[in-house]
Amino acid sequence: MQRVQRTRGRRVSLAMLLAALAATILAACGSSSSPGASSLLQQTFSGTHRVDSGNLDLSLTIEPSGSGTASAPISLSFGGPFQSTGSGKLPRSDFSVTVSALGQSGSLGIVSTGTAGYVTLQGTSYRLPQATFQKLESSFAGITSSGSGAGSGTLAGLGIQPLHWLTNPTVVGTENMAGATTTHIHAGVNVSGFLNDLNTFLRKASTIGVSGANRLSGGLSPKARDRIAKEIQNPSFDVWTGNSDKIMRRMSISLLLSVTGQVSTLFGGMRSAAIALTVQYADLNQPQTITAPTTVRPFSEFTGKLRSLGQALTGALGATTSG
Repeated sequence: MQRVQRTRGRRVSLAMLLAALAATILAACGSSSSPGASSLLQQTFSGTHRVDSGNLDLSLTIEPSGSGTASAPISLSFGGPFQSTGSGKLPRSDFSVTVSALGQSGSLGIVSTGTAGYVTLQGTSYRLPQATFQKLESSFAGITSSGSGAGSGTLAGLGIQPLHWLTNPTVVGTENMAGATTTHIHAGVNVSGFLNDLNTFLRKASTIGVSGANRLSGGLSPKARDRIAKEIQNPSFDVWTGNSDKIMRRMSISLLLSVTGQVSTLFGGMRSAAIALTVQYADLNQPQTITAPTTVRPFSEFTGKLRSLGQALTGALGATTSG
């Protein structure tokens, strides 16, 4: 039982860590001005620019094609307000995660007050064990400090450097994004370069205590990267950068993934999946109000409820993919 609780706690901790990391990715954005697409990308994805608060909106959509069992889109949304509490410390945040798949949907609330963490499921809130929260803060400090080199930015410190794998950038035009005047830039993606950055990120994550990342401490093998690269088609990248500050307001990545072999069979003959990821920020540097739940239950009750939901989802998956 204790092992199950530790496993559930690590999963929630990882979700909260990703939430906090998403709230600090803006630290990778620099400032100054230039009309060229390449120059704008350089200014957006290099240097540093302080962002203390805002509202994050992330969405992931997977649309399968050719499957006799998984025909509806799978979607995940994540977002909410965040407010910095200082360098190396978890920001205050009030995020929600919503998942829709196989005709079912569910949501989870994740709150950090900067000193304590909470999760809310089906209207009931639970406090994260303090030891787990402290480990979470330690991992977060390791992530943010890894990107503190002069001019590197947080993304570069993690090994993610879009300038290494974006190709043929062009300026689409000027657009209003979340109340800010931005320049929209479209670019292609060098898949091999992107996978190399992903490989670097996996290795770095394993060294700073990100739960679960140690399983990929060696990164992706060259063979695995080659196989993945061959399955990705039509990748594209769009970014909207603020005209006055060169801070990213929106980023979108889309691609088509070929599905073959056992995976295709498992999902009823699926041939491909269109994948789209969008990240958007609003209300940058505007004060955000984050409050802790007024009534909380023991975290052990949360792990039990989550285990029951997981068993129900496993049953649904089994019914969908059987035969």
